Amino acid sequence: MRFLAQFVARLATGQIALWRAFWLIGTPLALLWDVTGACMVFGLGVEEPALAGAIIILFTLASLALPFVAFAIWRSATNYPRQTWWQTTLAIAAKSCAAFSGLLGVLSVIGLLYLASDLIQAVLAHS
Repeated sequence: MRFLAQFVARLATGQIALWRAFWLIGTPLALLWDVTGACMVFGLGVEEPALAGAIIILFTLASLALPFVAFAIWRSATNYPRQTWWQTTLAIAAKSCAAFSGLLGVLSVIGLLYLASDLIQAVLAHS
């Protein structure tokens, strides 16, 4: 548990190498968010209630984690060495991806909260 806390602290402060934060954490998380979001949009897996619930839970968790990971990638890109033009370009591209992903994650959380409030209101209205 201590290792996890130290890792999250290092990730939040940008002490994790940019390639690790981007490729090993950010990309799999973004793919999970993309796949579960596509499943929800196109109605894949809705026939099975357990699968639909798992898709919604994974999408929610990915949406909550995405802004934090985007912040961590931004911090890692800030600490990235910029001795040549391509290193500067990589850092700027990583920051752009992080900003876009973080914004999508925040908007997804807002959308999920809106849907949850509608669901709660509907349940309360029928009881």
